Formats: sequence, structure tokens, C-alpha cells
Amino acid sequence: MRILWFTSTPSNAAAEFGITYTGGGWISSLEALLTKENTHSLGVVFFYSGKIYKKIILNDIAYYGIPLKKQNGLQRIISRQMGWLSDEESSPFFDTVIKDFNPDVIHVFGTELSYGKILINKFDKVVFHLQGLVSPISKVYFPLSLSIKDVLKFSQFKDILRGLTFYHFYLVMKQWGKREIQIIDQWKYFSGRTQWDKNFIKLLHPSAVYFHCDELLREDFFMHNWPEQQQPNLKESVIIGTTFNPNIYKGLDLIYKVIPLLKRHNICWKIFGLTEDNQMNNIVKNAVNNKKPNPSIKFFGQLSAAELINELKTCHFFVHPSYIDNSPNSVCEAQLLGMPVLSSSVGGVPSLITNNENGFLFNPYDVYDLAGQLEFLINNYSIALAVAKKGRETALKRHSPNEIINAVNYMYNKIYFD
Repeated sequence: MRILWFTSTPSNAAAEFGITYTGGGWISSLEALLTKENTHSLGVVFFYSGKIYKKIILNDIAYYGIPLKKQNGLQRIISRQMGWLSDEESSPFFDTVIKDFNPDVIHVFGTELSYGKILINKFDKVVFHLQGLVSPISKVYFPLSLSIKDVLKFSQFKDILRGLTFYHFYLVMKQWGKREIQIIDQWKYFSGRTQWDKNFIKLLHPSAVYFHCDELLREDFFMHNWPEQQQPNLKESVIIGTTFNPNIYKGLDLIYKVIPLLKRHNICWKIFGLTEDNQMNNIVKNAVNNKKPNPSIKFFGQLSAAELINELKTCHFFVHPSYIDNSPNSVCEAQLLGMPVLSSSVGGVPSLITNNENGFLFNPYDVYDLAGQLEFLINNYSIALAVAKKGRETALKRHSPNEIINAVNYMYNKIYFD
């Protein structure tokens, strides 16, 4: 079968399109698996910042780079200030790609980009894989302790002028959310992996066809086991790991608030994915009145999969403090390693974690619930280890490559023969 993907990334051809990509996520992992299975002919379409339409063939996969409409500096600033979307204009290259590849099924990753609008009346057998669900995220984008006023107050003036603050990112996300709802209303087929995203689709589009399809994790995480840590005594560091992307709703402020409540312990909280001078960290520190560097928090920036695994192996716990999420891969990867995982009970996370069975859930925003659970588990570490073992078993089954490839093939066949 000929399957054409529409994605936000060139996946495994990033270098060929001049893109620095730390990669190894769900899309590139699935691409590698489909390539290995050799059951489909695959094409990958994506917007990129190049000047020309570009097609290459790499490892028998066709990659199509579609250039975004160019804007000068002033136009970009105006667009960001107004929250305008830069990918709205259809391009004749979409017709070129569809004619050239002649797909049987089109698979779109995410409902936030413009593909769902551009493909209308161009092709009908289209399935959308649900990712972050930007519409509900946009409703709770700012944490309780970080208002729009705070974000602007603690942002640099040059970023305000250039439209590069979290407020301006929020304006764009709101527009993504409006477009996402239009796209969901227009199309028939969707795939997801949590009860939350299924409920969202069925609420907005009751007659939609929903396929359950879990996401494939990076291969490195299947190849490693987290070494069981010993219960730390009061003289030893309790090491906690958290992986962030720079979104204001991810709960960094919660970490700053929890650490002082664990004053009986020597806490070392490792933050992966952010540098200490990141705009988000500067805003959060000001908002929680913690302007000086906190010696308990160590920032590592972006790490490769191997580097991240090595650091996670030193941690006693993995904590995911986000205020909203669908199916965070960082939680799934920590479970797959076999770590004790604590996560806020938001969005689709309860589809990943059954509390006290294969992980631990805490109330979002509740610093006392998270701090109290950490205090209890530090002192009763055998409970954390037993639950972590169940978490690994759950993740191994949930992210089994065989199960996922079967689900993907079932979905493609059902759509093609419908």
C-alpha cells in the first residue's frame, strides 16, 4: 500500500533538508519500523524553511519539502503580534505531491497544522493522528501562578516588541485551537491513544471513526533498564528527574514550590530539555520569588537519547508536573526504563498510569500532594520499586513494536477498503 505522511518534521531526512533535529521521536521511530517491515511504500511531506520545493529519495522513502511563504522581518513581527498563522496559504505543491506519489491513504500527524484544511477536496482517505490537542491546552495555557500580566512583566522588552513572549505563543495556540476544531469537524478518521483524546473527538464529532494506536518510543529506551536505587538516607541526595519542553504550562513553577517542602532531604532535581538561562526559567523564577539560582535544581539542556538515559539512571524518581497533556512520551520512556514515575493526573495521563499500580498520580497544582507523596516514597522506597517494576511491564506491552505495527496496518486497511 502507498502511504503518504504529512508531518511537522522531515523525520529521518532532517540533515538532507538542512535541519538540526535531535529526533528519535514517535514519527521517526515509526518510519524506521515501517521501513524494516517493508510492507508499504512511504512518502513524507512537511513544511520547511527552504526557498524551493524539494523532493529526495532516501532509503526508498520519498521526502517532499514544501517551502513556507516567505515573510520579511517586519511581516514576521506583525504576524506574531497578531497571532496570525504562517501556514494557512495552500500551495500548488500539495497537488504536485499527491499526483507524484499517488497515495492509497494519507496519514496526517497532528491536528494543529494547516494540512487538514489544505487537503479538503484533494483526497478523501485521510486519517489524523492526535498529538497534543491544542484547543483544550489553549484554555489552560497559563498556570494559576503565572498570569498573562506576569508573563509580560517578567519578559524582556525586546521579546515583547518582537512578539517572542509566551503571550504571543499563546495567541498562535488559540488560532491553532480554532483551526483544530474546524479540522475535526471536517474529517472522518482519527487515531489516538488515550481516553481523553477519544472523548474529545467523540464530543466534537460523534460520527467520527476512532482507531486506538499507541506510539512507538525511541529504540534506546527498549535496550536499557533503570538500575534499582537504594533507599536514600538523610545524608544522601534524593535525585529526581524531569524532562521539559519550553511550554509555560509544563509545571516548572511547581518544582520550585515543592523543593522547600522537602527540607528534611538533600534534593537534587535534574531538569532535562531546558537550559538555566531559558526564557521560561527566568519568568518562572521571578513569578515564584526565587530569583537567585537554586542549588537544588540542575539544568541539562537538550540531550541525546543515550545521554538522557545515562542521567535518568542516576535518579530515584521521575516526576512529570505538567498542568495538561495527552500522552507525554517522557512519562512513557521513564516507565519503560523501569523508574518510579509520579505524574499530575491530567488529560490522557490516567490512560498511562493506574495510581499505586504502575505509577503514582498527584493532583495538578497541588504542591502538598506531590511533596507528600515524594516524602512517603523516599521513606518507603520498596513501594516505589515494586510499582516501578509494574510500570515497566505496562510500558513494554503498550509500546510493543509488534502491537503498534499491527494497529497501524489494521487502520490503513480499514480506511483503504472502507
